[in-house]
Amino acid sequence: MNAKPLIAATAIALLLAACGNKGPLVMPQKPVPVEEPAPAPAAQPADTTSPPPPATDPATPATVEPATPADGTHG
Repeated sequence: MNAKPLIAATAIALLLAACGNKGPLVMPQKPVPVEEPAPAPAAQPADTTSPPPPATDPATPATVEPATPADGTHG
């Protein structure tokens, strides 16, 4: 058998075996830092944009029930 084809086949096999990444030849990527979400801002009171209640007519007094005595007697 000729030595040239054997040497050529061995060289081709070695070259093909050397192709590709094997083992830790590539540096791993740095992990992306995980940012914690900022806490939600404190709940702000709702903006009251509704109009104020209609004013009572000063000519008609408001009806107020008389207070009962604290001791419960009616008199």
